[in-house]
Amino acid sequence: MLAHYWSVFFLLGLLVVMAFAWKRFNDPSFPNQKTLPRTVDPLRYLFLKPAYRKARITYVIALLLLYSLLVGPGPKIAPALGTVGIKDFPPEGWALVAALILTGVGLTPDSFKWLNKVEEQLRQWVHEWFLVPDGIERTIGVLEDAQYEPPPSQLNFIQSPRKEKIQEDLLKAPQETLRHRWARATVLVTSLKQLRAGPVHPLRRAEFEPFKEDLEAILEKFRALKPDVEALGADAAGNNADEQLSSSVDDLLRRTYAYISWGVRQQADSDGEVIQTLEELGFRIPKIGGRRLFDIIAPAVLFIAVITMLFWVTMDAVSWAMKWSAPTRSESIVNGLSSATAASFMYGWAVYIALKRRSAQIERRLWRERSPRCLIPIAVRAGLVTWVVIIVATVVWGFVETWQSVAGLVHLLISPANAEPVPFAQWSFLPSRIVTALPWLLAGAAASAVLASSLGGDVRLTDRTQRVLDAIFLGSAVGFAAGTAQLLQISLMERFDGQARSLVDLLPVAGAGFFCGAVIGFKVPWAYRTNLVTPPDPVMARMLKNLLAQAESTLGSKVAAENWVFTPNNELGGLTPAEAVQYQTHATGVGRLLDTESACRREEARSERPLPIVIEGGRSSGRSAA
Repeated sequence: MLAHYWSVFFLLGLLVVMAFAWKRFNDPSFPNQKTLPRTVDPLRYLFLKPAYRKARITYVIALLLLYSLLVGPGPKIAPALGTVGIKDFPPEGWALVAALILTGVGLTPDSFKWLNKVEEQLRQWVHEWFLVPDGIERTIGVLEDAQYEPPPSQLNFIQSPRKEKIQEDLLKAPQETLRHRWARATVLVTSLKQLRAGPVHPLRRAEFEPFKEDLEAILEKFRALKPDVEALGADAAGNNADEQLSSSVDDLLRRTYAYISWGVRQQADSDGEVIQTLEELGFRIPKIGGRRLFDIIAPAVLFIAVITMLFWVTMDAVSWAMKWSAPTRSESIVNGLSSATAASFMYGWAVYIALKRRSAQIERRLWRERSPRCLIPIAVRAGLVTWVVIIVATVVWGFVETWQSVAGLVHLLISPANAEPVPFAQWSFLPSRIVTALPWLLAGAAASAVLASSLGGDVRLTDRTQRVLDAIFLGSAVGFAAGTAQLLQISLMERFDGQARSLVDLLPVAGAGFFCGAVIGFKVPWAYRTNLVTPPDPVMARMLKNLLAQAESTLGSKVAAENWVFTPNNELGGLTPAEAVQYQTHATGVGRLLDTESACRREEARSERPLPIVIEGGRSSGRSAA
């Protein structure tokens, strides 16, 4: 059965695919955004050094696995090639044909173009998995938020008395003012210019050589803005009088941060080395701990598997007791195991995507609580993953039918127009399962979007009443989505084969969805909020303790401090300071926000204080008349 995997054609195909994948990996799979250099060739300059090698090998292995799957139905496809004029085609030869089709070598028929789309999507997933370009955007966000206190070695690149003026603006002017931002840009740009001269510098000149054009653009923009900023004067620059100029300075800073992040990530072997290099430049980056998503997700996934298994076995037991048509005991157990596996993977990935993508948006400062713009990408990604999980489950549990269908599809695609038509039953299994599984996008999308929107609010709400409310809310959403998906799936199946189907399974499927959603709602938001109130990581626990102490000192009482730390803040996009402080792109800003809150409260108290009443008197009427 597997003899064609030992043929010389398969080995040649492996070499073709491997050579193609090794070179193809360097092709960017993402748009050339503002945070990326003008040229992203070679792509390795956007990775950490060891991450590039790992990512490339991961992509090669993934493409080889895809190639091996395409080779699988070879013995059934080879006979069909006779219908297009290829006589005595060896079954083993399909392996080399599959390699040429996958890599696009020669003229690839339009019917196989979808394989190129699959390869491109696979490459994009690998790039994203190894934080390209998200890692660069996160580094830029960290630099934007961090305090900047350049060491003497950096300030000495600037001549006096200008150096003293810039040092004063950095230390005394608030970070949001134009004076501070222009002083920061001046030091950074001057420091980057010194890379050409070759002095001792935290940044290695060789790692920045591929980005010469980007540095020239930064220097040109700096020279163009310099006369306008200096013409404003200290007072105007401090008050951000010119909004357009202020925006231009922000763009210059962001481009400078991006330039620094490209070279720093290339010269570092780990994120720790990236932080160390940035600190040597003068950035004060807060230390944060890890968020243990596994501890939050794993219990919910296990409960989903157990409940799904028990639910369907119980439904079959009820059917036996009522003498309805039902599968045998062994079939019931196998079907229950299949449903439990699919549900645990499906909803487990939905929960993971909700937590991970929400965190990624927070790190990039894009997150806004309950914003459709933030929730829709999470829902779409989770829905697609749900669809893929169901398709994979179909392939695993219907392996023989799947390969028969693949062979029939290839036969259908390569058959000439005047050939005998391929029977519908021979190729329809896999396409019908793929199409009819599409409505289950709704279940994964609902679970992830509703969960992501349920994590906001006061993080101290961890009592049983709140857990039950979360369970009912999320269970209802997932149950409704599962019932709707089942109804749409039945309708699509009827359209495929023309056979009417009963809706008797509609309510049980909706019920199973409700219980899965209820488990997620009962376990995940509670665990997430608990980790924010009492972080298990010692670094984050110390950060929260320091923030509470700072808030109590600033706001005057422990109650006021806890209310400020644990409730949502509009300035943080609806996040609580307790959660925001766990991200490097927000941690420094939380402290500045607390100072601003204290100043606002003092101003409100001053305005509410009653004015003293001045009583006219103490003067004689004569003196007044005079």
